[in-house]
Amino acid sequence: MSDDRIIDFNDLKNKVKDSDVDKFEQYIYNLYFSVMDGSLTMAEFSKKIFDYMQENNISQEKFMNIQKKFMERYGMDSEEVEKQLKSFGIDPSKAGFGNFDFGNISNENIESIQKSAGFYEKYGQKIQPKSCITTFVKNDTNDIEIVINQEKIMLYSNKKINLMDAELNEFLLGYKNMFNKKIRVVLCENFTEYDY
Repeated sequence: MSDDRIIDFNDLKNKVKDSDVDKFEQYIYNLYFSVMDGSLTMAEFSKKIFDYMQENNISQEKFMNIQKKFMERYGMDSEEVEKQLKSFGIDPSKAGFGNFDFGNISNENIESIQKSAGFYEKYGQKIQPKSCITTFVKNDTNDIEIVINQEKIMLYSNKKINLMDAELNEFLLGYKNMFNKKIRVVLCENFTEYDY
């Protein structure tokens, strides 16, 4: 018997149709407008998403596939979004979506979602996501992390930064020449860091 004739029902069950994405899109927009007019909190928003999954008998895998198709519809790269979330300290695989059995959602997962939603509900207006790039200059003169946000470059070092460093100056000049105008350089030297 050939393997070509074996049907994987999990693949069929998790396959996403355009109608699944259309239905999800409409649901999300309704929730979004409820959040914007103040009739729904972010914590309630999160709970409504889980309710939607349960009511429509959508597995975690199918839900992730629906989200990817939804983002693709609007020209977003799901891998890039995941990278951005990780840069904000949010790991989508650990942010409450990890190993869910939607028939038996653990209190730990619900609590994690509520904490995330509560944080963004409280501070969401003040948070501005930014796309930054990072590089390093490590040599005998400096040990610097460089964070670039468009025309602003932040230099981080737990030591005094030596601005006479040839490698650092070559990098800064090369970046400045891309814009053909001044860039802002911010020094964060002799900083202290700790685990909280």
